[in-house]
Amino acid sequence: MSDFNLPHYAGADHLPQDSRHRSGIAARQVRRRVLVASAVASGVVAAGAIAVGLPAAGIAVYLVATLPFTFFS
Repeated sequence: MSDFNLPHYAGADHLPQDSRHRSGIAARQVRRRVLVASAVASGVVAAGAIAVGLPAAGIAVYLVATLPFTFFS
């Protein structure tokens, strides 16, 4: 016998249908915010690279930053 008393969870069956729907919406919002934050941050890096005098690196960073929106949005 085990000395551990672990509660057994049944998953999301005990939640109302509305709560399960809200968690999916929240997950999509988090993913969108992460993508926007990464795009903004890489845009700043690209602008800095262009301002320093590395236009090819800046354009490359900008193109790589737009790929998540192309494939995951």
